[in-house]
Amino acid sequence: MERWIETERLILREYVEADWKAIHEYASQEEILVYENWGPNSVADTKEFIQNALKLKEVVPRTSFELAIVLKEENRLIGGCGFRFDKQEAHKGNLGYIINPSYWRMGYAKEATNALIQFVASELSVKTIEATCDVLNLASQAVLKHCGFFRIRLINKHFEMKGRIRDTFVYEKNT
Repeated sequence: MERWIETERLILREYVEADWKAIHEYASQEEILVYENWGPNSVADTKEFIQNALKLKEVVPRTSFELAIVLKEENRLIGGCGFRFDKQEAHKGNLGYIINPSYWRMGYAKEATNALIQFVASELSVKTIEATCDVLNLASQAVLKHCGFFRIRLINKHFEMKGRIRDTFVYEKNT
């Protein structure tokens, strides 16, 4: 995918090596990563993420799309989103997103998620998309519901993370 996905306010594009600084700005903030099973990142962690994203785009057939979310108006990377194909079912996959907290509550997560859904449905023939979410992450639940996902199950005591046992909601959307 060399072309970009464009919305009214955003561009979703492939990562480039220089993006690590903008990513690290949010990926190193412990207080915003309480619902994530990764982070806070060291500089090495963030640079490793970029290297992995660059490698994944070269895999044939492509099974993962890790994309930067760029605010058009400022030409500034404000987050990331991704889609990964399911290994067992060809027309299924999962997505995720993260936004720099300086840009929270502005609708960017919803806008990026809707654009990613449209792309994977129309360009990749994906029929079913899943997303998971910490049961305590109310903001992410709201984004998923707004984007047409339905909660299909709860995974109790899913895994241990950051000193607590996480329960996880699984959401699904058919395209």
